[in-house]
Amino acid sequence: MGLSVEELRESRMRSVVAYAEFVDSTGKLPNHLFCFFEGKDNPYYVPRIKKYTEDFHPIKCGGRSKVLEVHNLIKNQEVYNNNKKAFFVDRDFNEILSVQDPIVYETPCYSIENLFVSETVFKQILSNEFHLSETTNQLHEKYLNLYKNRQEEFHDAVLLFNAWYACLIWIRNNKGKETGVKLDNKFPKGLINMSIEQILQNYTLEDLKSIFPDATEVALDSLNLKVEEFKNCNKLKCFRGKYEMDFLLKFIDLMISEGKKNNEQIKFSFGGALNNERAISVFTHYAETPDCLDVYINKVINEIV
Repeated sequence: MGLSVEELRESRMRSVVAYAEFVDSTGKLPNHLFCFFEGKDNPYYVPRIKKYTEDFHPIKCGGRSKVLEVHNLIKNQEVYNNNKKAFFVDRDFNEILSVQDPIVYETPCYSIENLFVSETVFKQILSNEFHLSETTNQLHEKYLNLYKNRQEEFHDAVLLFNAWYACLIWIRNNKGKETGVKLDNKFPKGLINMSIEQILQNYTLEDLKSIFPDATEVALDSLNLKVEEFKNCNKLKCFRGKYEMDFLLKFIDLMISEGKKNNEQIKFSFGGALNNERAISVFTHYAETPDCLDVYINKVINEIV
């Protein structure tokens, strides 16, 4: 289903509002770095920007396309050439952005959520949020191994969905046809069976067509090629990030349940339920920081882009 007229109007307004905030703020903060974010990613980027400067002003744009629209509004206006600017977007399933002026930072993976789900990050979560010492508590190794095994099974189970959706994005970007699909942060209910012991795929291509009846038709040969490509990619980095985060949060729930069942001494330091946005805030200090992000922030601050 496509956007309604009202939704389209509101969508267009977001970039205009973000641009207006920038224009209004340049006179008040002439030496600040103006950081344009998609929206939910501030908690990830802000601590990393603060390593280099406290003089920055965050502006939420409302999505990848909105950040790029604001960029287009600003880039040809010489009056703002001396203002420091940084633009941050997720790559999603799009082709790598061509070099922009001023330069745009694009994640080297699908999205920032992919930077929260590696084995290295989960080890830190076990040690610091569950207080399971890597050297003295055998539960650390138990749940790390379970995480790795379930994550591998999860990737096998969601591969077809990711390949199908990636094909829809290619069609949209190259043929101008809307995807006809609106996705949530969570992987569609019922398409996988997930427990602490095993994760299994529970859907076919025909099921996807039934669940998303307005989706653009994907040629089977194109889908098969994408499936083969995704079998050989780094799934942690190239699969849809919100589903990767959804897996992490579901695994944490399963881990807590398993601990209670077995009378294991497991206590999660964060009391409330976690969703995607809260998890980004809670786990941001454990998330990976790509080298290219440090390089980018340093460049825009020092105006050597």
